[in-house]
Amino acid sequence: MLLVYGCFVAKSEHFNHPYPNIVEYAASILLLAYTIILLFWKKNRRKKVIYGGSFIAILMISVNLLNYYNEWHPIGLNLPFASSQSFRINYEPFEWAETKPEAFDYDTVTLNKYYSKIEDWKRLRGLLVVQHDKLIIEKYFEGTNMYDAFNVHSVTKSITSALIGIGIDKGIIPSEEEKVMKYFPEYQNQVDSLKNEITLKHLLTMKGGFAHWDAYSTPKECIVDIKINKTPGTNFKYFTGSQALLSAIITKSSKQTTKDFGQEHFFEPIGIKNGFWRLQDGYYCGGGESYYTARDLARIGQVYLNRGKVNSKQIISEEWIEKSFANYSETSTDFRILDDYTEVGYGYCWWLLNYQGHEIYTARGKGGQYVMVIPEIKAVVVIIQEWNLKKEFEIENNLLCDLLAILFNSEKLAYNRGYK
Repeated sequence: MLLVYGCFVAKSEHFNHPYPNIVEYAASILLLAYTIILLFWKKNRRKKVIYGGSFIAILMISVNLLNYYNEWHPIGLNLPFASSQSFRINYEPFEWAETKPEAFDYDTVTLNKYYSKIEDWKRLRGLLVVQHDKLIIEKYFEGTNMYDAFNVHSVTKSITSALIGIGIDKGIIPSEEEKVMKYFPEYQNQVDSLKNEITLKHLLTMKGGFAHWDAYSTPKECIVDIKINKTPGTNFKYFTGSQALLSAIITKSSKQTTKDFGQEHFFEPIGIKNGFWRLQDGYYCGGGESYYTARDLARIGQVYLNRGKVNSKQIISEEWIEKSFANYSETSTDFRILDDYTEVGYGYCWWLLNYQGHEIYTARGKGGQYVMVIPEIKAVVVIIQEWNLKKEFEIENNLLCDLLAILFNSEKLAYNRGYK
């Protein structure tokens, strides 16, 4: 029972690590080791084996039941240290209309050279390209396929932003100018004056003024415990607690969980499903720990590419898409400045990139998860990487930029990168 309790504490409070299900396996190994040690004494060996096996089974069943109830991580998550920390879904991902890249004048030889090169991209697990609403490239690696759902980490922030926009569109939330403390009256007597100035827009644009380092803080921690050291709206600082608050606001406003609200008003209308979403302190994590297939992620990107519309139905207002892609922070030390592309701003939980003079809007997650929306060429790019492996940033970034060079179909860029 002590081991079960230890697993409960560890999985409840310490979950932001590469192998969410390693705790129960580690505890089982401890029980197994203890059983083996007892077997050195010959007396009652059979009983010891039975008891040891039974205790391991009880531990695993108990922890999995707790996991099911508390929604810590997917039940079917691959084993720790497997080639991919994903899980196999039991439903169909979004069904794309497909065509060959050559239909958009991409050169077969050029693409084949690129496909050979990405064998060096060791952390790559999924690569999709959708152009003009058709799937033209779909590649999976290390045993994964279109039925694998991956932890997309901070891409979740962009999805939470979409749900806030839908809430505003439906009148559930008056506007992003609303004060955050309006939704947390239970903590009103426990906050300083600056907290009363924070708006939803400040949270969406990472300008809440929070002094804390980036972490999976709960809404209560953000409101009561974490200090404000900058006037809200004046300084960009990446802070995942902002989206924890937004998720709580969705739940408080809609009287539904964030996951249920998303399923009814976003995922189902666009034909996708959320594979899994972690529950934390009574709310779904607004800033990470959600799982999607690569195909379903591409569908989300397509909705943004098409300015919120699916077929003839407006799922997210065009105004919200425009606000999401607007720039509210033109400079920050948090922005990446690289030879090929530069992060030039941040919208409503979307990164703004400049690649060789081309505008790209990106939902980005820890470890190299990308949903790139490229209006100029009417394309969406999805990249899934195994975040718990060692990064080879220069190689990975070069291969990403190689893909962008091909997609923009520039003879000069492709030539300079050795494809022509």
